[in-house]
Parts: sequence; C-alpha cells; structure tokens
Amino acid sequence: TMKTATALLALGALCFLPSTDALVVRRASLSRRDASRLLTAGGLVLASPLPVLAGASTDLKTDRVVAMNKYRPRVMKGRTYWTNDLPKAITDGDWKMIDESLSSIIDPKDRRGKRKIVGPLKDMTAAMELWASSFSRGAQRSEPTVEMQKALEDFTAATALLELACAAEVKDTGFFGIFGAKKAPSQAERQKNARQALSDGSKAFNAYVDVLNTQLKIMAEEPVPRV
Repeated sequence: TMKTATALLALGALCFLPSTDALVVRRASLSRRDASRLLTAGGLVLASPLPVLAGASTDLKTDRVVAMNKYRPRVMKGRTYWTNDLPKAITDGDWKMIDESLSSIIDPKDRRGKRKIVGPLKDMTAAMELWASSFSRGAQRSEPTVEMQKALEDFTAATALLELACAAEVKDTGFFGIFGAKKAPSQAERQKNARQALSDGSKAFNAYVDVLNTQLKIMAEEPVPRV
C-alpha cells in the first residue's frame, strides 16, 4: 500500500545515513512523532526506539538551563560579597553587617512588617543547594550533585564559624564553662574565627564551582569564577 511504501522509504533513509552524528535536526524537518507514525503505518515495528539525535533538546537540559538562569545571579551576588565586602567587614570588625549577611531581616521600608530582606550569604547558600539538586532527577542523586553538596556542607560549616564570630556571647571555655557560663568574645577571638571561616569557606566554594563548571562546560555555558 501507499502507507507501507512511504514507511519503507523513511526507514531506508534513516538506515543509509553515515552516522547519527552527521544528522542535523531542524525545526522544519520531520518530527520524531511523525517519523514514528510513518514507520508503523504499514505494520512495521522497530526492534529498538529511534536514537537520541545529536543536538536534540531534552527536558533535562532545559531544566538545567532554567536552574542556571535562576540561581546563578544569587550565587554571583553572594560571591561578590564574599570576596569584596566580607574581608573589609572582618578587618573593620563590623560584626553587625556580617551577621545581617547571614540572616533575614524585616524590610524597614515595609510598613506591614512582612517583607523580608535575605542576606547575600544566606541567599547564596540556599541557591547553591538548589542548583546542586538540579543536576539530579528523582530520588537518586547524581555524582555531580553529591560532590557539590559535600562542598556545600563544608561551606555551611564555615558560615557557622562566621556566625560564631558575630555572636554577642559564646560559651566560656574556662572553669566557669563547666556550669554553662557564657562570655562576650574578645576582638581577637572574633577576628581569628572570622578569618578561619573566610579561608575554609573559600576552599569549599572553589570545590563547589569546580564541579559546577564541569557541568556548565558540557552545557556550553559560562563558568562561575573561583574566589
């Protein structure tokens, strides 16, 4: 029949292509659904599904691009704070500014008192978690996600040390600490903890973006700079 002949011609055209790598998919070309209909119109059944053609878009690739466009600006904003504002704040002993960067505060311009301003480091940490998760589908975590989340754990530990540097009171490590006594940390203690946090956090951030940039390279996207 005419349908069978058409199907055989379509199948023959696919079989005599030199390779799937040489096949260029264009919007105006035959869709996968139409090709499938042609191949099965005369009762023909393929032993295996059509190959995924080079250059063809996938839902996973689309999801990753959407995630990149959503989370990259938040990570870059936090990175700018980490490399520029944080070192200066540590040197100046501006613990209030650093503490605000790690937390959420009520927007003073909001008369209702409901809108919150999320600090750049807190927002960056949340974005890093979500971006890492975007490289997995379903409950099973991919290797890049696992590696990025491990680096993020180290980064979160560094920000916890940074929070300790900003604390008004810390546990007394002396004799009275046995009884749960607290004390105000000295400037030297704050500086020591903050600079250690900056060093540890920078290493963790670089480990995170090294894995991330490997994935961005596959996607042909611009890398995130290290700190």
